[in-house]
Amino acid sequence: MGMDVLILGGTGLISTAITRQLDAAGHDVTVCNRGESDAAIPESVDRVRADRFGDDFPSRVSGTDPEVVIDMLCFSTSDAELAIEAFGGRIEQYVLTSTIDAYRRPVESNPVPESAPRRPPTSDYGARKANAEDAIREAHDRGAFAATIVRPWTTYGPHGDGNLCHTFGVDTTYLRRLRDGDPIVVHGDGTGLWGPAHRRDVAGAYVGAVGNRTAYGETYNVTAESFPTWNEYYRTLADALDAPEPDLVHVPTDVLLEVAPEKTDFLTDHGRYSTIFDISKARRDLNYEQSIGLERGAREVIEYLEDRDAITSEDDAFIDALVAEWQETRDGFLERFER
Repeated sequence: MGMDVLILGGTGLISTAITRQLDAAGHDVTVCNRGESDAAIPESVDRVRADRFGDDFPSRVSGTDPEVVIDMLCFSTSDAELAIEAFGGRIEQYVLTSTIDAYRRPVESNPVPESAPRRPPTSDYGARKANAEDAIREAHDRGAFAATIVRPWTTYGPHGDGNLCHTFGVDTTYLRRLRDGDPIVVHGDGTGLWGPAHRRDVAGAYVGAVGNRTAYGETYNVTAESFPTWNEYYRTLADALDAPEPDLVHVPTDVLLEVAPEKTDFLTDHGRYSTIFDISKARRDLNYEQSIGLERGAREVIEYLEDRDAITSEDDAFIDALVAEWQETRDGFLERFER
């Protein structure tokens, strides 16, 4: 039986897929956002225009009558408090989108369960999300609504820049370089693990949570099930591009962090860690599974980007200079050491 679901967001990387899947599953779906996205969502989906972060947000959504709210736009305690003011006491379930950034890194052991230590979190973003989690849990405990917390990791798909991460972030420069056979920088020796998940798979966990009483009061990791090494990740992207074998230039992570601090936020918070998250709980309760393999998913993203002429070369000069300097330094070191 379908439910009335209000999605705060609804047109982002993950939430567009959630909107489509909930609609296909027979739920009555409304999205609430500022109406600035051109993401394609079904005509049957209703829209409410409001600023999720505005003080008037509760009054702007007072005319809605959802049973379930999925909040893709809660990033802090104050955001959580606005949601509690808007929906406390009048909905059945509130689904909070959190993040694995809420966990402490490096982790104590792998795979990481939902009960792993959260503080200090991985990043400032993770700290704010952890605070939002606490506020929502308190609302759940006092009966404002039943809360479900979802913690995704890196999610990619045909939206925006595609979010196919690389050593220096999420722009598409690496795709262009892989496609053309140019060298790319890989942090460390490339044997660290990386686990991207396709947005349609991640969205399926949200669909499985809606109205699911087993999920009330629970928290779920919703991340990849397979974890290629960074070397294998780049080789898979090259295959998806029908490109030659990639020219991988390995540079120690600590060197990259020191020489390019303005370009290594992603590496600092994520890329340098080999982390596997336990998703057995989401598999059990939400029927979550990673059904879309990386090469298939990457081909979909690449086709989307190519159709929009969106594969760029904004960091080519930096990468070329870094590769040249590192190779010269490495060759000089080896030559001196061999003497």
